[in-house]
Amino acid sequence: MGAAQDRLDVIELIHRYAAMIDLKQYDDVDQVFAPDAIANYESMRAYVGDDCEPTGAEAIGAWLRKYTGTRAGSMHFMHNHVVELDGKRAKMRNYMHNINSSIAGVYYTEAKRTKAGWRLTRLRLDERFIDAERVQNPHVPEEKPAD
Repeated sequence: MGAAQDRLDVIELIHRYAAMIDLKQYDDVDQVFAPDAIANYESMRAYVGDDCEPTGAEAIGAWLRKYTGTRAGSMHFMHNHVVELDGKRAKMRNYMHNINSSIAGVYYTEAKRTKAGWRLTRLRLDERFIDAERVQNPHVPEEKPAD
């Protein structure tokens, strides 16, 4: 494989990640993350509290299901990818815009080439708001009133 193909494969991971969230296909987490991956959502602490760093692909999938599974119409646009390759390792930075919730941010990821292909080993979201007035706890499922 050449560097150009590796670069495309690494970029594909963040698009698969976005599709997994938008299409609610959380069982596809192993096609994106390495088994020992770490995701850091520190920038979302206001919404998720201390539950901001799931570790392991299964835990990341469960975290995404918990915090994004009840949102309808999510559409993540991933763009402006910058990839640095170093043999079987890669780092990437890309912008994200979730068009229907006025949220944007920058993803910082690290990946490694495995027998199954490239997989993310680290993901960090630096979330930013475009229009804070339109954002109302977008990551926390709405609680139903007690009977």
